[in-house]
Amino acid sequence: MAGQRPENNETSSALLGEAQAALWLSESLILALLEADLLDADTILEAIEIVIAAKKTKIAEGDETEAARVALTHLASISASIAAAKAVGTSGGEEPRERLRQKPGT
Repeated sequence: MAGQRPENNETSSALLGEAQAALWLSESLILALLEADLLDADTILEAIEIVIAAKKTKIAEGDETEAARVALTHLASISASIAAAKAVGTSGGEEPRERLRQKPGT
């Protein structure tokens, strides 16, 4: 990015910040729905798998290749987080639900 003009860097930073905030908010809302028993983990995981399949289709079509690859990585991370929350909830030992949700960056 050394050759980019400052306004492009500012725009990129703003977009990346918005995307990161949206990702954290989405994951937190998914975990809140899970904790409130409004959705079950299998339904959530199935929805994430549908999005992953759509992104893989975009890659195969040559659309948004780099963005789609990055999205796949983040979606896989969210899926693993939900699967881990599901495992904690079904392991028999009841762990406080507050511990399922982590603060961003932890």
